[in-house]
Amino acid sequence: MFKKLIAFLLCAAMISAMVISVSAAERPAKPDADETGFAHVNGIDMEYAVYGAKNEQVMLMFPPNGNDMHSFDGSVLPYFAQEYKVITVSPRGSGKSGRGEGKLTFEVMASDVNEMLIQMNIDSVYIFGFSDGGNLGLVFTLMYPEKVEKLAIMGANINPFGTKPSSQIGIVLEYIFLRIKYFFTKDPADALEGDIVGMMVDQPTLKFEDLEKINIPVINIYGQSDMMLRSHSKKITKHIPDCEELMVKGGAHSSCFDYTDELLAPTLLEFFNK
Repeated sequence: MFKKLIAFLLCAAMISAMVISVSAAERPAKPDADETGFAHVNGIDMEYAVYGAKNEQVMLMFPPNGNDMHSFDGSVLPYFAQEYKVITVSPRGSGKSGRGEGKLTFEVMASDVNEMLIQMNIDSVYIFGFSDGGNLGLVFTLMYPEKVEKLAIMGANINPFGTKPSSQIGIVLEYIFLRIKYFFTKDPADALEGDIVGMMVDQPTLKFEDLEKINIPVINIYGQSDMMLRSHSKKITKHIPDCEELMVKGGAHSSCFDYTDELLAPTLLEFFNK
């Protein structure tokens, strides 16, 4: 019996390794950036990178809270870069982008991105945003509707009440800890970390009625065990006039990217290529 068990486990491990190998082999290699640099916008230098520069259709990619322009390097970026001119950004306060003055808000970040597009002479874009990046995508679309052709959001919420209480309590406690830490250290890095986490405490500030103003195709993706309330995610879909929905079975918040090759990338490419 023991020998059979060992043989079974070895066989399972080999099959698992083969699945991982096939998945990795199917994923396109991450391309080198055609351009990297900084856009001087609203008093800060915002970091960006451009991939697939020869393509005509522009795709903006917005990272999650506190993350930078490399957030999607190992997931959907290689797929998108084959089809579109992809621009990834580090929103203010993340990566090598400047913090600037005043409160960090999605509205300020959206204005930063808009200024960058003006400088690049880009009139319209597709957008993919994950988590707070999805929130930024919604805010940007509402502020500059003429510039967005299609929008894909994943793990997004329109206000803090959309987050499960168990997750939101942890976020608030982390924010309090960081504020106390800064009180003693006076370290600007601690202050910045607190500001970034603080965005999840009291933002976004959208209403479901706001979503009814979005008149472009949207896809709303969320995990079966997402940190966002499923009822909240479904309500987002319901209030956007032209919105389709995908619940990733087995996916949590970030672990939805575990399904990049077999589900996320094909779904997103089909959506954007319609």
